[in-house]
Amino acid sequence: MATRPKKPVVATLPAVIEPVPESAVLAPVPTMPQLPAAFTLDSLADLGRENLAAMAQANLALSDGLKAMSEEIFTYAFSALESASHTATALLGAKTFDEVMQLNSDLARTSLETLVARSAKLSEMGVTVASGAFKPLGSRFEATFVKLAKPLAA
Repeated sequence: MATRPKKPVVATLPAVIEPVPESAVLAPVPTMPQLPAAFTLDSLADLGRENLAAMAQANLALSDGLKAMSEEIFTYAFSALESASHTATALLGAKTFDEVMQLNSDLARTSLETLVARSAKLSEMGVTVASGAFKPLGSRFEATFVKLAKPLAA
């Protein structure tokens, strides 16, 4: 099969090219606003270092708090398993159905009471951990805001 030769594509230009207005060519170039003298690289670096140190303190407080909470959870789990095993042993020695029902009822009651008490303790621990973790961040936020807003107001 024979191939046809391709026709060259010719671009046509408009008959008249409009000149660019002089005002568009000489428009002022936008510049970065000048930062106040209080914003030196050293002061901004110090601010960053202080904020990073506050973040490290917050992470340490969060880590310690979560560790204490996990220990509390493991202690609760261990005591619950221990209580259940004592009840299971007592159930094996039960002689009447009433005794079995009483042991089961006692286990359910103590388990629920322990769950409520430990949940309240974990809730308090969670609030303490959260406030301890946010305390250094809150003070740094305030200090950063004051430092950055003060020169702009002047």
